[in-house]
Amino acid sequence: MSGHSVRAALAGGGAGFLAGISWLPAETLDALAFGTDTVGAADSLATVAQALELDFAFVPAHESWAPEAVHDLHERGIATVWTVAGVLGRAAERLGWIETLRLTAAEPGALAVLLGEALHDAMDEARAGRSARADAMLVADDLAGASGPLVSPDFALDALLPCYRAVTREAAENDVPAIFHSDGDVRALLPALARAGFSAVHLAGLASGPFSASYAAARTAGLVVLGGVEVTALMSGARRLGAYAGSLALSGGMLVCDDGGITSAEEVAAYATALEAARGTYAAGSPGPVDRL
Repeated sequence: MSGHSVRAALAGGGAGFLAGISWLPAETLDALAFGTDTVGAADSLATVAQALELDFAFVPAHESWAPEAVHDLHERGIATVWTVAGVLGRAAERLGWIETLRLTAAEPGALAVLLGEALHDAMDEARAGRSARADAMLVADDLAGASGPLVSPDFALDALLPCYRAVTREAAENDVPAIFHSDGDVRALLPALARAGFSAVHLAGLASGPFSASYAAARTAGLVVLGGVEVTALMSGARRLGAYAGSLALSGGMLVCDDGGITSAEEVAAYATALEAARGTYAAGSPGPVDRL
């Protein structure tokens, strides 16, 4: 049932309180599985998601165990978000981030061939998600960082958005919603991302105040939001973060999720505490003082 609920929520239909988890590295999954009877990363991810009573979990398309993870999660009634690396990040893997970002500003045309090759690889992974019967498709490309945008709006609109649109068309043809992920403040690009076919955004690398501003901008652009739990502050304030995420979920158009970067069993445990607080706030039906975070 979660698959239908999550797809409906990501399309803007709303489905009550929904929560998930983003990327868990294979080594973290191995550590979580140590001393248990789970076998492999896929089984471990499904077991963790079930233990946390999640509605959805991210599945990294590049991992060999990704199709197995979709199957194992579905067996437990948990929806899957198939995550595909974006073209800018793929180019940076080849050239390095410094050179890639230099070219986006000084000689954007020099990246055309490389971006085309990156799109070919991204589309292969997107089609693999269709074959695996994932419930949603996510494109992950960091267009901003803690200090601001990494690329100019013109480069994003002219060179990157057409590539993203190819992936969202693949998702639409298979009747699954498309989500965009980026670190940092990407408010200036949210309307364009919506026009490119994304129905939701996973916001990351933002403290509560900036997250609230980005959440509001996303909702204005007609986008559903995933996030609300900042991993860098998780160990020191899990209940506070969870209550904050739960209050935003009450506002609508919000699926509670970590913002990426969970790397240890201790952080998974802290995330469980945050989810408990988020569910409690949502069930109480009143945001209370977390509005002032």
